[in-house]
Amino acid sequence: MLELLEKAFLMGLGGASLTAKRAEEFVKKAVEDKQVTESEGNQLLKTLVDEGKKANENLTAKVEEIMKTRGESLLPYWKKIQDLEARVAALEAELAKKSE
Repeated sequence: MLELLEKAFLMGLGGASLTAKRAEEFVKKAVEDKQVTESEGNQLLKTLVDEGKKANENLTAKVEEIMKTRGESLLPYWKKIQDLEARVAALEAELAKKSE
């Protein structure tokens, strides 16, 4: 289930980069159509990209906060997954010691 959340997060990052590309195309077209000057276009593009980054950072922080505070209630097997991960780590450590 955590992998699903991670994939969703990465898809969001991909969407953000796609949005930046679209913003760049929009500004380029606006400059070509002489709706804005080149310097205004560059400033607009910088503003759009910066706001997109801020929105992405806010989303990331919100997802992390939700998973820390309510992850167990959102994912019924959260505790069980954590316990199994701890057991696997302990077994891997034990196996590493034996193979030395």
